[in-house]
Amino acid sequence: MNKFFFELEKLIRAGEFEAGVPLPPINELAKRLNASETEIEDAIAELIYEGELERVRPKPLKEVQVPKHKLWGTLGGSHSITKEAKKRGETPGVEIINWQLVDAWASIAKRLALEPGDQVQIMERLRSANGKPVAIEISYFPAKYYPGITPDLFTEEGTGQSSFAVMEQKFGLKSEKAFDEVTVVCLEEREAKYLQVDPGVPVLQRFRVTLSDKGIPIKASRAVWLFHAAYEMGV
Repeated sequence: MNKFFFELEKLIRAGEFEAGVPLPPINELAKRLNASETEIEDAIAELIYEGELERVRPKPLKEVQVPKHKLWGTLGGSHSITKEAKKRGETPGVEIINWQLVDAWASIAKRLALEPGDQVQIMERLRSANGKPVAIEISYFPAKYYPGITPDLFTEEGTGQSSFAVMEQKFGLKSEKAFDEVTVVCLEEREAKYLQVDPGVPVLQRFRVTLSDKGIPIKASRAVWLFHAAYEMGV
């Protein structure tokens, strides 16, 4: 996430942009924030996945707006990509494509019950089954609960690929339950490239907050899943 993600997120939270009205063109936003158009496009793509913005359809692809209605659903339960692949007799794979320590922004701080000044360790992973990409998952770890956390902990074969296993075995944080927010989004260019599909393909997006056995939010994650009959999720 670049710094313009955070700047635009603050403007959205402050009510700078009216819901249902297209934002100014990318070149105007870039000039206003002293950024390149590419940096603004990247920030907007992340804000779309966060649910803060949406594409204006069927108008020009680059028009975005603050949603009038956020169509989120709520599910309970627990789910592991690693366990899901093994249950289907497939070999899970993982590649870390982003590792970043940042200050918690408003929406993630609320979801993780963080205090002002708390930081979040971001880990973005490309997940695969039998060598085929099936998901991109971004994990948000409250840094204060994970001293000494490093990316290599999450790339080991077997259960080492499971963030839940690492959380419990390395940091003593047992996952008790999770709450999911689910919607359908169309893939942006970057994510489409990783998943080897065309931009605009609809995918399932799941935002999860995991609670410990003491009821403390210990992890949040945002994942986009390819719709594929051979890798469907049971409900």
